[in-house]
Amino acid sequence: MHIPKHFKQDDWREVSRLIQQYPLACISTHSEQGLVADHVPLILAKNADHQWCLQGHIARINPLAKRLAAPLAGLAVFQGEDAYVSPNYYPSKQSNPKVVPTWNYQVVHVNGTLHKRDELDWKLSLLQRLTEQNEQAQAKPWQVSDAPDKFIEQLNKAIVGFEISIDSWQAQFKQSQNHSLENQLGVAKGLADKKPLMAQQIERFVQSQASNSRGDND
Repeated sequence: MHIPKHFKQDDWREVSRLIQQYPLACISTHSEQGLVADHVPLILAKNADHQWCLQGHIARINPLAKRLAAPLAGLAVFQGEDAYVSPNYYPSKQSNPKVVPTWNYQVVHVNGTLHKRDELDWKLSLLQRLTEQNEQAQAKPWQVSDAPDKFIEQLNKAIVGFEISIDSWQAQFKQSQNHSLENQLGVAKGLADKKPLMAQQIERFVQSQASNSRGDND
């Protein structure tokens, strides 16, 4: 992935936050037919060696399940907020019309190796943790134990779990950092109604930059 220096995100805390908030990953792997992409919700976890990894599951009938018989190289892509940015959002356009539209976005690429995990206890734990993470916003969170035991057992046997080692990662958070503070705030204001989460991300970045600047001057 090409990442201009303005947009490179190398803070693991920010990267892990995006993965947790936007867990649906696009996983690309090689097959006999060429590149294949599967869309799977993943959770960030620690493996047996206490290293960060990604964990998920797929239906046993998914062709990917057969290819997991051996370790498989893959690329998991997580995408956060994105938004079209109109030149009209830039206050600087009033004095300098040399501005064009662009697109802001947040994306994380994780390269690793997929390893099959088909133990029933491991998969049940995964389902419980995946459910807990995504049910947090519910007034009364649903739990795996709310469903009949035999029903869960049947579903557990119908899925295949896997773990992806995090061999390397890249992240690009394109949030108008290549523009002046005035324009960044203008973009946040312009997106406030259409894309409020992107607007909040830009404002948070501006605040962190201001905080860092004050720290440098202290």
